[in-house]
Amino acid sequence: MASLFDAVEDIKLPDERPKRSWKKFFKIVGPIVAAVIVLGGGWLAYDTYRPRPLTQRPVPQSPDMLLGELKIAREDIDSKTRDIYARLQQFNARMEMLGRKQIPFSQVFIQGLSAEEEQALDKMVKDEKDPSYQGVLSQVVEDMKTIRGLQKQVGELETKLPGDGIEVKAGDTHMGMATKWLIDQHKLPPARAKELAERLNILETGLQKGNKVFFYYDPSKDFFGTWVSQGDAKSSPLAIVRAREMNLIGERNVAQAKATDLEGKKAELEATLAKLEEDIKNLEARKASLESNVAQIEGERNAAQSEVKVKTDALDVATNSMWYEADTAANLKARGVLKTVNKVDKIADVKFASSINLKTTKSITFKPSQFGIDRIRDVRILPSYFKEKRELDVKFAEDGTVEVSVLNEAAMKGQKVLFVVER
Repeated sequence: MASLFDAVEDIKLPDERPKRSWKKFFKIVGPIVAAVIVLGGGWLAYDTYRPRPLTQRPVPQSPDMLLGELKIAREDIDSKTRDIYARLQQFNARMEMLGRKQIPFSQVFIQGLSAEEEQALDKMVKDEKDPSYQGVLSQVVEDMKTIRGLQKQVGELETKLPGDGIEVKAGDTHMGMATKWLIDQHKLPPARAKELAERLNILETGLQKGNKVFFYYDPSKDFFGTWVSQGDAKSSPLAIVRAREMNLIGERNVAQAKATDLEGKKAELEATLAKLEEDIKNLEARKASLESNVAQIEGERNAAQSEVKVKTDALDVATNSMWYEADTAANLKARGVLKTVNKVDKIADVKFASSINLKTTKSITFKPSQFGIDRIRDVRILPSYFKEKRELDVKFAEDGTVEVSVLNEAAMKGQKVLFVVER
């Protein structure tokens, strides 16, 4: 029987536990982690130096993020435009030194520009104006200010035109009508109005009921003018003047008859006759001058009215029209305008030569024959932020035609829309 005092050499202890080895784990997991790090770092570096197009990036989560992203994109456009301008200036400076032909700035953007647009762009560069987005926007604002100034000038000219004249009523006198017009229309003091009227050769008699009197006053030049037309009266002002002249001639004949008996008064009568004849010549000269002034004023009025109409019509078209172009998807892809299903490339190649004035027309009709096809299967609207049933509506008729109607007139004014036709 074993006791507590027996030897212990024959007692067997359990085997020592072997140490765990991580080498195999690291051999497998290490390369995987390294590959993930390399691929992730490479992707971040590629995305930084070769950023994806805006439409292929993740959609921003807030308006501030989107505005920040678009601001960076716009600044990149302006920076590249300035680089193009600086590079072209370097080349043109060298060509000028060598006496060779230089390249105009508009030639870089010649596709899609009209001759007038090319001249405007070259003039901006020649005047050392900023050709970037911000610079062009500033130029547009300046042009709008100029247009408003011209419209104001046209309005001021219209207020100075003599109008349709004032009809003479029984008891009216030319002097009284002129003074009253200056007081009522231009708020002049009576004394000042009478002073201006008395500068003219106005006859106190001779007006008939139905005559029309015209007035013109330019305060800036202190010029007042007036003339009389026949209007609905039986006699013209000239006929009245001639009748008065005939009366004067009769009086002269009577005076000459009396001169036979009164030799002593002959010299006096001849002097009176000479004075009367001189007055007649002065009247005729004044009449010719007034007629010339009338013709000049009427010409200026007609020119001003024509200019106002042209500018008003152009402004109406520019502010109330929607510009568009329609073509088949195949043709647009062949031209390089349509790159994918809904992505537009080379938008400068699109002329947008057609338009409708939304004040008078709210719809566009497309026929298959316009595009050389048998039937229109679908019509897509680009840019895609113009939504069907919201801004525009597309209806397909049984005869194969398609009618596009404008639903939101305010949103489509001044816009450019590309209709992609599917056969």
